[in-house]
Amino acid sequence: MRHPARLTLSLPIVLLACGTDPGSGTSSGAGGQGAGSSAITGGAGGMDGSGAGSASGGGQSVGGAGGGTATCPPQGPNDVGPSDPSSLSPSGSITVTDSGTVIENVDISGEITINGASDVTIRNFRITTSGYWGIAVNGGSNILIEDGEIDGLDQIDDAIRGGGYTARRLYIHDIEGDSFKADGDNLIECNYVTAIGQGPEAHGDGVQMMGSGNITIRRNNFDLTSGSLTACIFPFGQDPVDGPVYVEENRLTGGAYIVYCHDTVEITNNVFGDDYAYGPVTNACASFTGNVWESSGDPVDY
Repeated sequence: MRHPARLTLSLPIVLLACGTDPGSGTSSGAGGQGAGSSAITGGAGGMDGSGAGSASGGGQSVGGAGGGTATCPPQGPNDVGPSDPSSLSPSGSITVTDSGTVIENVDISGEITINGASDVTIRNFRITTSGYWGIAVNGGSNILIEDGEIDGLDQIDDAIRGGGYTARRLYIHDIEGDSFKADGDNLIECNYVTAIGQGPEAHGDGVQMMGSGNITIRRNNFDLTSGSLTACIFPFGQDPVDGPVYVEENRLTGGAYIVYCHDTVEITNNVFGDDYAYGPVTNACASFTGNVWESSGDPVDY
């Protein structure tokens, strides 16, 4: 019987949470609902989870054991990134083909490519690369990427691309093109993104979407104040995304428009910065409610 591959230094994993009540789970995995309405739990976990099994409070169930705290949306790079930088061991590029692979405690010069594998976990990592991407998901599902840093050296096309992944507590910076390309079934939460669109005429996006939708983008800080930018939220890849997109409780600043909308996109309870070329949002959102200006607290007109 073939066992899942595992790359690890066998050191303790620091599990992070976000909110006033960290998760209370005692086991990792697909957790129940968590303690605290704004808790984001760590490890193999998810949003508002508190370990595998029963609910212990408000919030959605996307997995995870609890412990520790972090700020969401992050204030800056010190709030996210590797949970234990001292444990990182040098590595070259990694290609994953086996489902169940765990990659952790690595400092990668190169990229990670996932080809058709599911149930893959990448945690406590740093990627420094001048190639085409930081992490590419080519097929597969249930990909968890957490507690890491991707430094694109102002050269890579995308920090993370593909469908079926969850990305949380990442520090993404110095990217020539886009930070996230989301092709469907994506959860993007509690990340700090800055210095994208660093190539000439890059038209960089915080999140560029296409495909089937079912994409949630919440409690991130897209701090896009430099570079050649299109938007923080851009639901148009080669074709517009054709399923639901939920953009919730983020800090958003930068772009020609901060948000390009589409009739599949709901924009709810976000804070808009003052850095943009033409305006905060285009029309045609499915809904636009509870969004305010960072500078004044006034509602963003739509």
